[in-house]
Parts: sequence; structure tokens; C-alpha cells
Amino acid sequence: MDRAYPAIVLAPILGLAVYCLTQVGIARLRPRRNPYLSLAIGLVAGLVAAVVASGAAIARSGCSGMDGGGFLALNVATYLALAWGYFNFVNVTIASLRVRLLGELWAAGRPLQRGALLDGYNSRQVIDIRIDRLVRGGHLVERDGRYSLGKRRFLMVARVYNCLRRVIIGPWPDDHWPSARR
Repeated sequence: MDRAYPAIVLAPILGLAVYCLTQVGIARLRPRRNPYLSLAIGLVAGLVAAVVASGAAIARSGCSGMDGGGFLALNVATYLALAWGYFNFVNVTIASLRVRLLGELWAAGRPLQRGALLDGYNSRQVIDIRIDRLVRGGHLVERDGRYSLGKRRFLMVARVYNCLRRVIIGPWPDDHWPSARR
């Protein structure tokens, strides 16, 4: 057991490495595609790697079936926790600007022209891409050159993330928009 223990402990980390490498590899092979497909495939590949590595190390350890099952369950839970962190790291980079734009529109309390949304950012092209994606997804509705809220799913995500951020790190200098309309 003593010699197999490090391999048992490291199995979830191996799974995370497989997840990251698989996701990045698929994202590079299929640029400009839905990033969530590469995340899902990477998740499954990493889970398989963690389970196989755990099973092999547990089999080598010679521990009882009950202990082996406990180690396997712990490793699966550990891998899933690590995978959740990686998923959220990637997801924040995908959704953060869209969520912020929706929050600013909500804080304004009225429809805004595209130019008003673009004024607060340096890169007009980045914002144009985000606005177009939000319109295509139905999260923003454009009428006569003005934008208003459509689907509120991302707005709810923004509220949850902002609440969690306040709980974890306290008030933020730009916390004006979530409390602008109560």
C-alpha cells in the first residue's frame, strides 16, 4: 500500500491534466467552434484517465475492496471538483464581458444605443462581437438601433457571480450596477 499511495493520490491530478490537454487540443483543432463541446469531451477524457489511473493504483496497492471503493469514490469526487474549477476558469473568460454588458444595460434602466454600450470599452471590435453574440442568442433585443434586455439567463448568472464575489472578497469599486434598481 505504501508504494501505491502516491499514485492513488495523484490520479485526480492526472485526470485534470488530461482534461486540460484534451480541451485545449480540441479547441485548437476546431477554432471558432462552440467551446463547450471541447470542455465536455475533455471532462469525459479526464474522468476516464482518473478512474483508470485510480483503479490501476488501487489494484497494485492490495487494499481491501471496501477501502479501494472508498479511494475510487474520493478520487472521482476530487477529480470532479478540480474539473469544476477548470470549467469555471474557462467559462469566465467566455462569458464575463457579455455578463458585464447585460449588467450595465440593466443598471441604465432604459434601452441604450450601441454607441453608449461601446463608450466604456477600449476595443470596439471585441464589444461588437459580444453584442452580436448576445443578439444572436436572444439575450439582447435590438429595435431601431437601441438595445434592451431579452432572455435574462446571463443576467441571473451575473447576479449570482456578483453575490458570490461580494461574499468572498467584499464590495468591489464597480459594484454600482447590481444594486442600481431594487
